[in-house]
This record gives sequence, structure tokens and C-alpha cells, in this order.
Amino acid sequence: MSDPSLPTGEYAIVECLGHRTLVGRCEEVERFGTKMLSIEPIYNGELLPAVLIGGGSLYAFTPCTAAVALERCHKTEWDLPVSLRATLPTAALPAPEDDPSEFAPAFLDEGLGCDDDGRRSDG
Repeated sequence: MSDPSLPTGEYAIVECLGHRTLVGRCEEVERFGTKMLSIEPIYNGELLPAVLIGGGSLYAFTPCTAAVALERCHKTEWDLPVSLRATLPTAALPAPEDDPSEFAPAFLDEGLGCDDDGRRSDG
């Protein structure tokens, strides 16, 4: 039985070098003259663009159903490894809770000893 919201394919929980765990749709591909794992991580119920991982970087590969992968997937931005967070499309990022521009004037008005160009002034 597969989850109707995810495309068909082989799903797995992948543990790899760097203490990273990725959950998503997987396939073996050949790139750069070597076999690699191509995984489309699931984030917030959607597949992200594929990440390629060399076979020697794998600690564990646990096949699972799409439903299990969806249940175990990364649900918040901070669950994702840093390299994946950096590539998230803007639409996938959560809306900011506060408008950072509202803090800027107060911060600048405090006179923290910096010139307009950000260099420290001593007087």
C-alpha cells in the first residue's frame, strides 16, 4: 500500500556520513563513473530535489513504504541537514514570525559605537 500524495518509487530511511539522516524516494544512479544513491528527501510532505550520496558514505539503508517515509520525514526546517536547508525554495520556508525590519531602527538608535559603514568607532 502506498501513500497517494507521494509518487511511486522505492522509499527508504538513509543514514549517511556526517550524522545525517534523510528520508525519501531513492534510486541507484551512475554519475562521474561511480554508483551513487539519489534520494529525493521528503520535507513537509513534498519531495525536494535529488541529493546524490556516494555508496561509501552510507551507514544504513532501511527500505520502507511511502506511508512510513511520510510519517518519518523531516517536518520542520531545522530537522533538515544544513546542506538541504540552504537549498530550500523560498516557498518551502516557514513564514517569519516577526518582521525583522521592526527591530532594525531600535537597534541602530541604541548607538552601539559603530559608524554608518559598520566599523567600530571609539569616541
